[in-house]
Amino acid sequence: MTTPPRLRLAVAVSAALAAGLLIVPAADAISGGTPVPDKAFDFVVRVAADGHGCSGVLLGPQWIVTASGCVPAGSGAPSSPVTVTAGGTTAKVATLVPRPDRDLVLAKLATPIVNVTPIALGRTAPAVGEALTVAGFGRTSDTWVPDKATTSPFITASVAATTFSLANANGHDTCLGDAGGPAIRTAANNTPELVGINSRSWQHGCLAVAETRQGSVETRTDDLVDWIRAQAPELTIQCQATVPLFAVTSDLQLYQHPNPADGGPMAPQQSTIGTGGWNGYVRLLAGPDGLVYGIRANGDVYRYQWNGTDWTADSRTVVATGWTGFDDAANHNRITIDSRGDIYVVNADGSLSRRRYDNAAKTWSAETLGTGWNSYDLITGGGDGVLYARSTGGFLYRYVWDEAGHKWAQEKKLVGNGGWNAFTRITSAGADVLYTVTGKGELRWYRYLPYSDTWSPGPTVIGDGGWQQFSDVEAQRNSCTLVR
Repeated sequence: MTTPPRLRLAVAVSAALAAGLLIVPAADAISGGTPVPDKAFDFVVRVAADGHGCSGVLLGPQWIVTASGCVPAGSGAPSSPVTVTAGGTTAKVATLVPRPDRDLVLAKLATPIVNVTPIALGRTAPAVGEALTVAGFGRTSDTWVPDKATTSPFITASVAATTFSLANANGHDTCLGDAGGPAIRTAANNTPELVGINSRSWQHGCLAVAETRQGSVETRTDDLVDWIRAQAPELTIQCQATVPLFAVTSDLQLYQHPNPADGGPMAPQQSTIGTGGWNGYVRLLAGPDGLVYGIRANGDVYRYQWNGTDWTADSRTVVATGWTGFDDAANHNRITIDSRGDIYVVNADGSLSRRRYDNAAKTWSAETLGTGWNSYDLITGGGDGVLYARSTGGFLYRYVWDEAGHKWAQEKKLVGNGGWNAFTRITSAGADVLYTVTGKGELRWYRYLPYSDTWSPGPTVIGDGGWQQFSDVEAQRNSCTLVR
């Protein structure tokens, strides 16, 4: 079977002029599509290397994906300059990460492109017959180097292990310079998502091509999502600009941590949002969206909601009674809350129970999720159904509860091989971003990367003293979320 040629780089304008070729105004595209309107599909990028042009797609402010032939061979810093342009911004490529088994390379930019919304990553392969949109900066039917990216609708003709083929009812094909451009699915929420990138084509209908055969071949990306995120941790997380941290003395203090995905110093400002009496709570829990629970020694549980500027009118409402035992230091860290607002408790018999409050009905539900948890002296919620548990020997384990399957999707995964008993408190902003307080009063930041089973470089000391004065330090639990 004869396969179509790779979509090698389109020659630059200067080379076209040297050959005596006429450059005409931009017209219909690919080999007969439509120029992309302004601000639409801005994530389609122009890639320039060694005097040639290609296409690519922006996955995040500092990451693109393109075809292997669009950049110099090898990994790491490119052997010759490569630039990427999107949304009127041009950045140099700093690092190349090729994928050996297919025509694809990740490229990290030296500076971020922040004025363009990146494309989402689709996790399912296109089905035969599925309609997709293909885009690129390649040659068109009558233009060597178009000013704008162009698009055309295609139908998925077949799907293989690492590629899929496309056909167009009007005989359109991708052309030279379209290599690396995206094949786009429109998701149910009308959001574009990437399922592949342009690789090969017969270039039927492209300028100066007489080929009568038709069809384009795309490199699949749907099965590379975890690999992409393992190489580029920045793509796995979305965070608010700052993480609120609630800290308890007799007053309740509110601190802010900027740039939670990467760590860094705390913001210098803090504010008092509760005056006097807060040390009457033997345990404070901060959940999602400003939700705060305070537990008294007599077992009464008070519910608060911080809206960013003040407490809501229904704050300081008693929502439960009988939650006793948390004035015992041994139990202080055996209760936590996750990013959904579910509360987890290690009971005296070693069982782990989950308690869920329905604020509309003003009722609680509870269930047991496991036994044997009395080997842990601390638990902390790290995401939706994500729990970190510290053994008395200082080892840290990660659990993930699958709500749909009603079972543990990950159970007792060792992620910290000792030393975690140096911390008096551990809390989380969600998405596996952890904050710890040392016995000396340092506030430290950690981030676990589940796609690569590693930790971000650190730990980073973000508060270098005084944090031991607080009986509780609790981060807003949904300040960061993992991108699925």
